[in-house]
Amino acid sequence: MVVQINGIKYVFSNQIGTEKVVFESFNQLAKDTFGISFDYVGGEYEPHVLLKDGKVCANVSVNQMHFSYRGEKKYFIQLGTVMTDKAYRGKGLSRWLLEYIINEWKDRCEQIYLFANDSVLEFYPKFGFIPVKQYQFVSTEVKPVTSPARKLDMDRMENVRLVQEKYSQGNPFAAFYMTDNQVLLDFYCGKVMKDDVYYSPAFDVVIVAEKSEGKLACHDVFGKTTADLNEILGTLVPEERCHVVLGFTPREQTGLECRECLGEDTTLFILNAEKMPFAEERLMFPVLSHA
Repeated sequence: MVVQINGIKYVFSNQIGTEKVVFESFNQLAKDTFGISFDYVGGEYEPHVLLKDGKVCANVSVNQMHFSYRGEKKYFIQLGTVMTDKAYRGKGLSRWLLEYIINEWKDRCEQIYLFANDSVLEFYPKFGFIPVKQYQFVSTEVKPVTSPARKLDMDRMENVRLVQEKYSQGNPFAAFYMTDNQVLLDFYCGKVMKDDVYYSPAFDVVIVAEKSEGKLACHDVFGKTTADLNEILGTLVPEERCHVVLGFTPREQTGLECRECLGEDTTLFILNAEKMPFAEERLMFPVLSHA
């Protein structure tokens, strides 16, 4: 589709997965902007691009997000990979894409949201987005258990299948967790955090966690289990007690410290904040759901 923005013609496309040259141009812009690339796009993750002379000038991706919130299914749209080639910045391309996407999706989902870089916090309110606080939970009382988890080699197909199987069973400890998103699962467990994926044979769960001295960042847990969360976390902590930060909102919060999330470039913006569970309790979008 040819569109005109500020007197200049561009080609708009929201189905680039089968267009090899366009997909390669999209990936190049993603590498230049964020240092990331994609093996495939389409389905749940759909870039919306503007092209000039066959080159991707700007993009805003639509991520169809399925969540479980205390047993209730939620269907949201997350906007991500918002980027514009340096030569085309300030020409209104991101504005056109955002207005197009909001108009297309506002009546087809329960909510539209995004995570903004600190440099553009004044941009998104122009479209009706409102900044919303997120809250993270921390435990300092986790002790090691006798059956430690083992790291998974995510280059082995049997481990990929294991992670997929456990992911399909959900997070048994989370009040709010992502479901049915193979693209983001592959992105994190197969790329960004491929060295941080563990399996506990004792409890039959997969754990995605980053270890550092005296600290454990547990981003997610996949699988069915009758164990409690501290037992699961104990499969990864060292001999002494460990400071554990959760990357999801736990269902049971007794004994956990709750603090506001204040990370860089992760300000949450929601289009209609009054319709979100965030108005009812202190929550955070799971770390592995960020696109």
